[in-house]
Amino acid sequence: MAAVLVAAAVAFIASTLPPKRLTLADSEPDRTVPGVIHVHSSRSDGRGTPDEIALAAAQAGLKFVVITDHGDGTRSPDAPVYRSGVLCLDAVEISTAGGHYIALDMPAAPYPLGGEARDVVEDVKRLGGFGIAAHPDSPKDELRWRDWVAPVDAIEVVNLDTAWRQRVAQTSWRQRFDLGARLIAYPIRPAESIATLIQPSTIWDRWALLARRRRLVTLAGADAHARIGWRKGEPAGADVSAPLPSYLTSFQTLSVHLRTERALTGDAAVDARMIIRAIRAGHAYSAVDGVASPPSFDFSATNDHGTVHAGDELSAAGPLVLRVRSNAPPGFTTTIWNGATPVSGDHHEQDFRVQLPEGDGVYRAEIRASSPFQTFPWIISNAIYVRTPLPDVASTGAAVPSTSLPLFDGSLAGWRVEQDPTSLGAVDLAATGITSEPTLRWRFGLSSAPAAAQFVALIVNLPQGVESSDRVAFTMRAERPMRISVQLGAGRDRWQRSVYVEVFNREQTIRFDDFQPVSPGESAQAPLADVRSLMFVVDTTNTKPGTSGRIWMMGPALQK
Repeated sequence: MAAVLVAAAVAFIASTLPPKRLTLADSEPDRTVPGVIHVHSSRSDGRGTPDEIALAAAQAGLKFVVITDHGDGTRSPDAPVYRSGVLCLDAVEISTAGGHYIALDMPAAPYPLGGEARDVVEDVKRLGGFGIAAHPDSPKDELRWRDWVAPVDAIEVVNLDTAWRQRVAQTSWRQRFDLGARLIAYPIRPAESIATLIQPSTIWDRWALLARRRRLVTLAGADAHARIGWRKGEPAGADVSAPLPSYLTSFQTLSVHLRTERALTGDAAVDARMIIRAIRAGHAYSAVDGVASPPSFDFSATNDHGTVHAGDELSAAGPLVLRVRSNAPPGFTTTIWNGATPVSGDHHEQDFRVQLPEGDGVYRAEIRASSPFQTFPWIISNAIYVRTPLPDVASTGAAVPSTSLPLFDGSLAGWRVEQDPTSLGAVDLAATGITSEPTLRWRFGLSSAPAAAQFVALIVNLPQGVESSDRVAFTMRAERPMRISVQLGAGRDRWQRSVYVEVFNREQTIRFDDFQPVSPGESAQAPLADVRSLMFVVDTTNTKPGTSGRIWMMGPALQK
């Protein structure tokens, strides 16, 4: 009986094992640099140190790793450094009201980055960083990127954290059985088991709409923590966690391959610049190594203007020839897409060309494996953008308001300051020496206690509401670069839009339809007839506790 039970168990385990990943011939290496993006260390919610992460990356055959610990962007990033032969780059994953945003190649921010997603995207760009919309397919609302109006630089089209969250969220018995089978198979074929959790991305239609207007880099994110918690399936923050999947397993499952302008030199600073330039340019493809490895891939386009590769842009001129070269096995299938529409599919050759008529297009290639991995791509290229050059259009300038209602008459009538019980604030009139125009000087000092909703607000009463206006305008500067929240108040409800404040006078205009509700459950748009106050707020969303300073404002007015 024992022998029968053992045999049955062995047969069951064997039946649940995913196919062993293929080891491919690499007779023509593509000379790309393999690495991984989106990794968490023990500095935030990961299990391992940067040294341990680099060692795992080296064991997986990777050449670079981008560590993206959670933060607000105010910590100075570590300088690039080689550990265990792997180039380690320091980045940050920022929590916003519209999902998580990865910022790399960015110096320390002068104030905490957070709040609305569009504001964080704006701040990252201003600081010279490159931003990636993280896990847009995640079933967890606070993780999933949701702001598709903000001009993000890149999006994740595969994310391993999302893969298991999607599986855990499934409810049918068959789906739960499949997840259990993957867990049983994990100790035997870890990378293959994790790879089979990946599901097709749902963001390609959205990407296609955006990519028609501008370049939008696509990348794979390992989102590696090397820990999974027992409570509610959380990867971090749980009291007890297991080191699953390990960094090594994650790095053997998924990789990003960069086409740098030349081979890495061994100089961390020089090589980091090459890696960052390749990421920014989209000179990259993503590979699911748990299916087959090592990959070799190239995607190019040729017309009368010349030849370009994935990530590049080409002016439309004559017929277009697209070429794909890879080391994909015969059973794998290559498809070429224009945006979200396939234009040529069912290719099993390792080297082929497709000719298309002249015209605009955003072309990408993907290669899918055979069963059971065929539901998601093995290789995902970045796009080649073919566009007809647009004629220059002269700027018409900013719209001039037809009506303007001043809110400041040179006195403090109608203005006041409010703050939480532990913070300090005051307002007075000031002569700046820069202009003779009357100026409000607003002083704030947030309590140095741990962040607990500290705020200081400069408020003006609006007894007649703002229904006859559609925007507010003002000129403002501060002692140091910062971001404040401008809010409309109607009873207990508030709507807000944050603005960046420079150290020099800068004119600001905010349309009321750009304001967003501060709390869930409030209407999407502020009821302008019911608004009775306009507030300028410094709080812990973008200012650290213990911070004090002065802000000067001139010419606040309601306009239409």
